[in-house]
Amino acid sequence: MKSKKAHYGYYGLPILSIMIGITLLIGISIAFFVLKLFGWIIAGFGLYVLTSYGISVILIHRRREGDFPDLLKIEGNEYVLDVGCGMGRMSIAVAKRLKDGKVVGIDIWDKKELWSNSPERAYANAEIEGVRDKVEFKYGNALEIPFPDNTFDLATCSSLLNNLNGNAKKIKALSEIYRVLKPSGKFLLIEPLRCLRMFFLFTPFAFWQILKKEDWDRLLDQGGFINLKYCYQNGVGFFLLEKPEVRNHD
Repeated sequence: MKSKKAHYGYYGLPILSIMIGITLLIGISIAFFVLKLFGWIIAGFGLYVLTSYGISVILIHRRREGDFPDLLKIEGNEYVLDVGCGMGRMSIAVAKRLKDGKVVGIDIWDKKELWSNSPERAYANAEIEGVRDKVEFKYGNALEIPFPDNTFDLATCSSLLNNLNGNAKKIKALSEIYRVLKPSGKFLLIEPLRCLRMFFLFTPFAFWQILKKEDWDRLLDQGGFINLKYCYQNGVGFFLLEKPEVRNHD
């Protein structure tokens, strides 16, 4: 009997499936009944979106969150917050590095962009991966993190902040992460970066929403974080930062 395997979902699949289906239907219909060239251009665009999404899914699922660069030194007893945990991919990866520590993952459990997104699914994955006793999943919005100031030794956030519309919301989320971190606490941010590689992996609509490294540098600086360590791998930026002992005031 095959052992169960953790499943972390396919981000954006519901919305993209509808969008691709409509695009292909319209394009093929126009090609057959109205303007052939224009219709096939539309249909071709639909195929491009489908192909780019398929490639991105394959690459994302090949990369395990635990394979992030050796920027983060985990001692094993940290109290960790994973913001936007979804089905627990990052939470579980960090939990595997802990001895006596614990990870709390928060999410709003939006099923429109991620089918089966739920704390039950996250707990099931944690059970499969053997870290059920080291994780806790609960409802929590990145813009209003439901924990007191100075609570966590480490916070992680993977591919969430880029989905918040506008810099104001991104800065708000960063300020919330800053608030719940203890002084000298670490923050690991993982986000895709706007580059040529990502142009072929993301749909055109998503690509122009992706920020460049310098954009994140500026936002993280505004959020009050210091001591930036950075690594780039295959179109993804890894930012490791720290909350200062005393916040600097302008």
